[in-house]
Amino acid sequence: MVTSGAKQVKCLRLAKKPKHMAKERADHPKEVDWLAYYKSIRSVCPWSYRSYIMGGIITIPYNSSTFNTFASAFESCKSRDGVLTDCFVYVCRDKTPKWLETTVEELNREEKYTDSEWLYSTPDDDEGDATPVPVIIQQRKAQLEKLREQVGYNETTESESN
Repeated sequence: MVTSGAKQVKCLRLAKKPKHMAKERADHPKEVDWLAYYKSIRSVCPWSYRSYIMGGIITIPYNSSTFNTFASAFESCKSRDGVLTDCFVYVCRDKTPKWLETTVEELNREEKYTDSEWLYSTPDDDEGDATPVPVIIQQRKAQLEKLREQVGYNETTESESN
């Protein structure tokens, strides 16, 4: 009888999960390995990996109810050591590339965020260095311009070469 019980347990473990549980799992995608991502883009964004490991990049799930609060707090957000945060990355899992583009254009025109530069990235762009999930990125405009100058990045040159 004990042997029979052991076989039943083994059969239950190998049974397929009910469809409703499989769907639930698909709705909650696996977490992003941001460390691996920032490491992989060092050739095009050399400062992001260092910033991430130093705690300068804060990843925040996008929520329309709290977005403006976070975006406004960015200007004064500092680490425990009093160092200004480099970047907020808002994870926008259910947003389309068009929504991201439109939102970023609006944010870059917004008067209250003049010290920020807004960018977006989405795996739907099929760019080799795109983020694994759709995101909006908020960075310090002056710091970003300085970093771009240091690496010789120029938007005009970049767009003309395409």
